[in-house]
Amino acid sequence: MLKKIILISCLLVMLTGVMLPTVAKGQQAEVTLDDQQIMQINAALEDENKDLPIDEEFRVHVEPNNLSQAKGLDKAWLNILLMGTDTGDIRLNFGRTDAMLVLSINTQTGQIKLTSLVRDMLVSIPGYNIKNRINTANAFGGPLLAMKTVNEVLGLNIERYCSINFSGFEDVVDYLGGVSMVLSSAEAGTVNARRTEEAQLLTGEQALMYVRIRHLDNNFGRNERQRKFLSAVLEQTKQSSLDQIIDAVAAGFQTIATNLTTSEVIALLPSVIQDANTMDTLSLPQEGAYTFSTTSAGASVIEYDADAVKEAFHAFVYGN
Repeated sequence: MLKKIILISCLLVMLTGVMLPTVAKGQQAEVTLDDQQIMQINAALEDENKDLPIDEEFRVHVEPNNLSQAKGLDKAWLNILLMGTDTGDIRLNFGRTDAMLVLSINTQTGQIKLTSLVRDMLVSIPGYNIKNRINTANAFGGPLLAMKTVNEVLGLNIERYCSINFSGFEDVVDYLGGVSMVLSSAEAGTVNARRTEEAQLLTGEQALMYVRIRHLDNNFGRNERQRKFLSAVLEQTKQSSLDQIIDAVAAGFQTIATNLTTSEVIALLPSVIQDANTMDTLSLPQEGAYTFSTTSAGASVIEYDADAVKEAFHAFVYGN
């Protein structure tokens, strides 16, 4: 079964070992990991016997110090590239990315912003003479080329990534006890859930079907469902025990490739927002800045206003 989205496992990686939700303005309910929990995260992150092999042989070689990082950006914001593959190949760090998102975290305030990139964006891939879809960057050069490409498209400074093939998706959701969501009638029918206007708990299997939905609209609609799902995951995480979260992270690491270190994972966020609805989201390219097109080879692509898209991202994250 093909797995399409990176959201939950990587977000759980970011959410462990943190200062949990603000209980009042200026106050925090502090949660500290004990040595055993830290060791569990460390063992999962450094486990060399992952369920999926990691492929590091690519057509385009990119040096870690040559990621086309933009200078002069606000250092309070850490940008991380989240990727999920859907090629039918079980290897990590390999294949086209079906999900490609930029997770922006303000390391001083704990504010989270999530930007999803439509996979058919026609971009210049560093090292190639012709343009291609943005989702091909990972296939040509792995996470390093993917980060370099996104940095050039958005004028960013990304140097950290999480990449996943979602064979472990269902188990991770189930570790959290499911995810509560409100579904439309059409969405409920697709995932074999109840048709109701009330929130209902989705199992891991149902959640995976939900984030894979595309036939109801298009890639833009699917991106919106992915962001909606992520908000629900953040809310559900706050209701889970710390032990549940640690177990879910350990399970998720079995299908994750990342260049985040254990210390970065544990110390990354000083706080988690109390209300998941305050997590701002953006889909790019934005309305009015793109057109549907077809390449000479017959591939469907999205052409976009490069300056407008870059400006929209910087206004969204940096406020300028």
